[in-house]
Formats: sequence, structure tokens, C-alpha cells
Amino acid sequence: MPAAERTLVTVLGAPRPNFDAYSLVVRSTGDTIHVAGFMGDDPETGKIVEGGVAAQADQAMKNIETCLKAAGSGVEKIVRRRMYFMNIKQDIKTVMDVWDRHVPKPQPVSTAVQISGLAKEGALIELEVEAEA
Repeated sequence: MPAAERTLVTVLGAPRPNFDAYSLVVRSTGDTIHVAGFMGDDPETGKIVEGGVAAQADQAMKNIETCLKAAGSGVEKIVRRRMYFMNIKQDIKTVMDVWDRHVPKPQPVSTAVQISGLAKEGALIELEVEAEA
């Protein structure tokens, strides 16, 4: 079986990783757009935004929107969502309310899990998506 073709997408206006271990956005064979997970990173400072889980989810969605736009896609084309929570029972409704303000129905397939930690101090959630081009 041939290896999948992968094309790195250049994204301006999204937070950069602190290290070069991964790409923000990759387009793969079949025109699927894979967007790395985003916490509530402010693209200017690289720090997690203040204001709790709603503010972090809103910023994560803005970062995802920026990445999808750079890849020639948009939130209306999201087909898979992965959500990572520090406290899923407390925060899932708030995050879903923020999601619904950014993304039109129908909902994509989804995975939501509680984890013991995220890569940045103060991060409460991380959102990751796949979309069609």
C-alpha cells in the first residue's frame, strides 16, 4: 500500500508550537485537513487566555478557524472532533455551547475524554479537528 501524501499548510495568525515536534495543519491524500490540538492559546503571547474554560474554548475555536481557512476549508466542513478535558463533567456543557456558536449543525463525529494534564500550565481543554477541504 503506498504511503499517504501529506502537505504541510502554512498558517499565519495561529499560536506556534514551542517545539518542532509537530505541524499545525496537514492536508492528506483525499483532501482531508488535519488540525493539531489547540488549547486556549493566545496567538500573540502564546499563553493560555484568562477567563476560564469558556474563554479557552472560544480561543481554541478561533485558532482552529484560522487553521482551516489557511487550508482552504472552514468549520462547516469539520467531520471529526476530539476534545480533551481536565474536568469533563464540569466543563463539557460550556465547551459545547461555545462550539455551537462557532460551528453549524450537524455535529461531527466526536470523542471526549478526561485527561490528567495538558502541555501548558492553566490549560483546561484541548480541541482537535479533521475537516474536508
